[in-house]
Amino acid sequence: MYIFWTILILLLVAGLWITIQVNRPLYKGPISNHFNGKHFYYKERSHSIGKMLKWAWEMKTVKWPKWISDRPQPKPEESVRQGDIKVTYINHGTILIQLDGLNILTDPTWSKRAGPLGIIGPKRVRLPGVKIEDLPEIDIILISHDHYDHLDLKTLRVLYQKHKPQILVGLGVNSLKQCQFSNVRELDWWQDYLVTSTSTKITFVPARHYSGRTMVGNNRTLWGGFVIEGNDEKIYYCGDSGYDKFLNEIKDRFGKFRLTILPLGNYEKRWYMKTQHMNPEEAVLVHMLLESSQSLGYHYATFNEHPEQAIDAHEKDLEVALEKYKIPKTDFWVLEFGEGRYLPPIQKASSTSSQGSS
Repeated sequence: MYIFWTILILLLVAGLWITIQVNRPLYKGPISNHFNGKHFYYKERSHSIGKMLKWAWEMKTVKWPKWISDRPQPKPEESVRQGDIKVTYINHGTILIQLDGLNILTDPTWSKRAGPLGIIGPKRVRLPGVKIEDLPEIDIILISHDHYDHLDLKTLRVLYQKHKPQILVGLGVNSLKQCQFSNVRELDWWQDYLVTSTSTKITFVPARHYSGRTMVGNNRTLWGGFVIEGNDEKIYYCGDSGYDKFLNEIKDRFGKFRLTILPLGNYEKRWYMKTQHMNPEEAVLVHMLLESSQSLGYHYATFNEHPEQAIDAHEKDLEVALEKYKIPKTDFWVLEFGEGRYLPPIQKASSTSSQGSS
């Protein structure tokens, strides 16, 4: 009986400690229209655990390939010429953006799984399109939010040790226990960071999503997207987001875009996912709203996170949406994994497809 009570007390103490840890504030700052002093929020509350379980219960799974071998692509260039912009799709949310003499990497993930410790969580079905050792010198890393498929700490440590990049994150993210790198700048929505060497400005902008790395204690760090402004060219990396009116404010503040990088995957079922992930039709609406010369899709066919969608569902649904709104396919790219492509000259953006492909 003594052993029983000892074990019970230890379990209760451990449970209390875990509850305190996952609910302790990760950011301390003034209350705002998206921070209540403890948690960040968008307009609506995040889904409850009950709704999450309902979504999982109703899920009708579709079989994915166990493994996909992509055709090799050339290594990225060390840099691009002044005035050129090149994007390379690596995998999931990881895109290499090269402009103004800078190499910018979004949400880098090279781990085998998107989950804690690298041993649990959705497993990847293909290799990243670029080997991590083949990356050029990385100047800046953009982290949109702290979910495991976007904040891959193992990958981040490797990149930090080799490149010592400037890392831009939302408020509270650097307070994560394992994420205390020295060269990190936390940003609030609409706050910007200036790259003094090139006068490139990077602004953290709102997104309709949420944050958290456990089933409880969510929204203690801020999520968002990024607008990159350099040499009269504007690029928008959306991060994870549902479609909503904040996009109109982005348009009002920044005007037209040369390139919008928009998520295409993990969007079913809509009753559950519409507050988290836009679908391909909504991505096309963003392309039109922001009057983007060029758009690039991402966030698909890497980790088997949402097995209720076929692995190529995003491509088929995007094709339907482009036809519906009479947008040329050459204006909205879906690149191969590891494929890099230069943006066409602005006056030819609607008629040029793969020119400058490497």
